[in-house]
Amino acid sequence: MRGRLFLVVLALLMSALAPVHAQDADAIRIDWPPPVYFLQGTVTVTGSAAPANLQSFFLEVAPWSESPTGWIPVTLPARTPVSNGALGQWDTTLLEDGIYILRLSVTLTDNTRTYATSGPLRVGNLLQIPSGEPVPIVQVPTVEPAAPAAPTMVPRPQVVNELPLPVGGQVKFFETSTQDFMRQAGMTWVKWQIPFVIGDSNLFNVARDRINWSHEAGFLVLLSIVGQKEVMAELGEAEYFPQYAAFVGEIAAMGPDAIQVWNEQNLDREWPQGRIDPRSYVELLRQSYTAIKAVDPQVKVITGAPAPTGAEGAFGLSRVWNDDRYYLGMANAGAADFTDCIGVHYNEGIIPPQQQGGDPRQPDYPTRYLPLMMQRAAFPFRSNPKPICFTELGYLSPEGFDSLPSGFAWAANTSVAEQSEWLAGAVTVASQMSSVQVDLIIVFNMDFTTFTDDPQAGYAIIRPDGACPACAAFGALRAGG
Repeated sequence: MRGRLFLVVLALLMSALAPVHAQDADAIRIDWPPPVYFLQGTVTVTGSAAPANLQSFFLEVAPWSESPTGWIPVTLPARTPVSNGALGQWDTTLLEDGIYILRLSVTLTDNTRTYATSGPLRVGNLLQIPSGEPVPIVQVPTVEPAAPAAPTMVPRPQVVNELPLPVGGQVKFFETSTQDFMRQAGMTWVKWQIPFVIGDSNLFNVARDRINWSHEAGFLVLLSIVGQKEVMAELGEAEYFPQYAAFVGEIAAMGPDAIQVWNEQNLDREWPQGRIDPRSYVELLRQSYTAIKAVDPQVKVITGAPAPTGAEGAFGLSRVWNDDRYYLGMANAGAADFTDCIGVHYNEGIIPPQQQGGDPRQPDYPTRYLPLMMQRAAFPFRSNPKPICFTELGYLSPEGFDSLPSGFAWAANTSVAEQSEWLAGAVTVASQMSSVQVDLIIVFNMDFTTFTDDPQAGYAIIRPDGACPACAAFGALRAGG
């Protein structure tokens, strides 16, 4: 009875409120649990509910869908602002096992309301034991173990590639509609980027869930694992590198299909300023490769992909190395001995992928052209050849959004039709390169929604209207398509 009364009171409270309006995303957010996570027992939800004109807030959940309905409150309303703290306790045992979306509902003093969400989240309080009998989980400790002792993992799927070479997409939400589009496109891989944070054991669960959900959906999974440059700078490489390597070794035990070691390590945005050096990176790669292969030799190890750039003359080697210089340094330091594939990025094109000239910005600069970018990455490793893997390949189009920020104005005239045509063309071009072996192309990206100073949503191939023209273009390349 008390539970029913609680729901009735909250329903009346919610019905009296006015529609939603925008608020500062940093002041109203859910930090934990993150999307694509497995939950049991009572969970402490953390984040912030601290707008300047806060009236109250509470947490609610609904079954996961593209347009969730049937919201169920899981906490009482609170009036005290919370910044980077506990928003409430969610007892997941009161719900049936299934997939949900969690929502922070914030009411403002003018009676308008705004939300922050996290999902999909899987609630599983009934575990299957070998006899097949369900085991109820009444309470699970909220403190996670230091490492996953024996995680239950979904086996790697048996995939059949029908495209000229294997293709995947980098995802953020991985909704059912996203998965359907990826299947339409003939994609067989999905890429997630996860951080390495010393002492954060919950990241093992994040990795586990992304691997499991990807495999359940029938996709091979690539995890790009990036650490914290500030912590590396503070601890020093001798202390930091073994901890990173131990982490990726633990992740390898969960059965991902590929792990990428770091990201764009030739920039001070990703590596400590003043310490950018391919020899240093190769030492991290060596330790990581050794740890991964010792656990599971089947896991493909991909190097971090240097950012395509020629900016070292403008900013100095303490802040950036040109990608060709960095690739050469990696090769000279022996990177080929500690990797299965050389990571490459290409996300600055504004001309068809087969062209090798005619870019209006810098007609002679090779990173503007897809064939030259492939040769640029592969050439330093010619004495110990390795295939290349595009872990980001994308074309930016502002169509359907506001104007691009000034730093990305070069893509202002790229249409969605061109984005779709060029992405499919890039697969064809890469598959026909006789001088370079391309093992994988990850499209950047499938479903990002941020369109600010870094307009990632403009690269997304699922467009604001919910359509995916590029998926159809990829699908046309499928064998028998």
